[in-house]
Amino acid sequence: MTRRRSAGRTGQSPRRGDRRRRFTPRRSPDDNVRVAASWVVERTLASAAPASSFLDGALQRFDERDQGLLRELSLGTLRWLRRIDHVLETASNRSMDAIEPDLRPVLRVGAYQLLLLDRIPAYAVVDEAVEQARHLTHRGGASFVNAVMRRIARKRRLSAWPVTEADPARRMAIEWSHPDFLVRRWIEQFGAEATEAMLEANNRQKPLHLAAFRDRGGRELLAESLLDCGVEVVPSSLSPLGLIVRSGRVFETEAFQHGDAYVQDEASQLAAWIPPPRPGEKILDAAAAPGGKAFALLGWEPTVRLTLADIDPHRLVTLRSNLRRLRRSLPLVANDAGSSGLGGLFDRVVLDLPCSGTGTFRKHPELKWRLSEGEFDRLGRLGLRVLRGSAASVGPGGLLVAITCSIDTADNEEVVERFLGENEEFALESDLARLVPAPLDRWIEAPGRWRMLPEAEHDGFTVHALRRRS
Repeated sequence: MTRRRSAGRTGQSPRRGDRRRRFTPRRSPDDNVRVAASWVVERTLASAAPASSFLDGALQRFDERDQGLLRELSLGTLRWLRRIDHVLETASNRSMDAIEPDLRPVLRVGAYQLLLLDRIPAYAVVDEAVEQARHLTHRGGASFVNAVMRRIARKRRLSAWPVTEADPARRMAIEWSHPDFLVRRWIEQFGAEATEAMLEANNRQKPLHLAAFRDRGGRELLAESLLDCGVEVVPSSLSPLGLIVRSGRVFETEAFQHGDAYVQDEASQLAAWIPPPRPGEKILDAAAAPGGKAFALLGWEPTVRLTLADIDPHRLVTLRSNLRRLRRSLPLVANDAGSSGLGGLFDRVVLDLPCSGTGTFRKHPELKWRLSEGEFDRLGRLGLRVLRGSAASVGPGGLLVAITCSIDTADNEEVVERFLGENEEFALESDLARLVPAPLDRWIEAPGRWRMLPEAEHDGFTVHALRRRS
């Protein structure tokens, strides 16, 4: 997924001086979880890198209990960033641009604790924020943080800081911490009720999902093995091979280390099975890294004949590492999905289209603050390119399956329609409802199109199945 430049303030481009400013606290992120969370938030918003680029390294400095708090403070603040900024502007009677840049992450993390966490005493949150401010700026800045935090501490509920915007779409965007333009797009595409349900789902914590393999005993044997190691799991209500982790250290278990499980959202598992693979089917995963689609296909039908391809050298390293851990030996080639194909023909070619990632905001909340209208256009052009290139590898009567972790029509329908408009050899799979079993068929929206919006505990995905004429 392509990463984008962040905004210094929610929904706006950062000022030139802010982009150059480096976050150099006199207290190290090693000292304190809240200092580390402020650093992760600031670095994420000031860069084009994913939050995990900073969070993963910071987590290593703390024990298990503090790791959970650091993850919650960092990702929770990024999820609720716009609503938090609204409260801070109201409590301080200043715009975020008028607040000293070094103090913004301190205030944001502190406000998140006061407004959305109830197990941390207010005095502790206020004292810690003021202490951070003292190390970052002058005495006046620390006094300012103290005053703002105390005002928020007196009203520790989001409902106590109502959003009074007259425009319904803008009010919804602020209340649920999303950019205005995205909310307007989705209201037009899905309606106001479905949009608000997605916005609410996007702000929930993301649980860890696992995918099992039928040739390794399925999820029942995997669940038993994990429970023996103190990991609490429950079956996915959607994926017959999925488990949802409730507690425990999954990555230290023998089952995980021996390759009996792969971390994958339950909606992502389902998306790879549209339609389910047939025994012995010859399949090319044209943009395979890090391996999710291929491993889901193997999990469902162990006899599929898979070839994996990708062009990114770093992602190929990750894919090879996953193959080793899962003890899978599969053909792997370096190939650009946008080129003219591998020279062979396959029963099915599956590929991830470049997309905005709008279905994964729960896991990657920073993406909300990096998207723009123009980014959809750029990603659409990339998506069309890889569709054109991958189509050459589809045999007569075969399937070309385009998958995105996005629910927006610009990443999906618009790209597929442009491809079909210039390529008469392909058509949307009219028999998708017959090929897809229950309950997977409930998300078929139209001939050849399957879409699951973010809700409950899963991400959002869209799939288009195109059939090459015989």
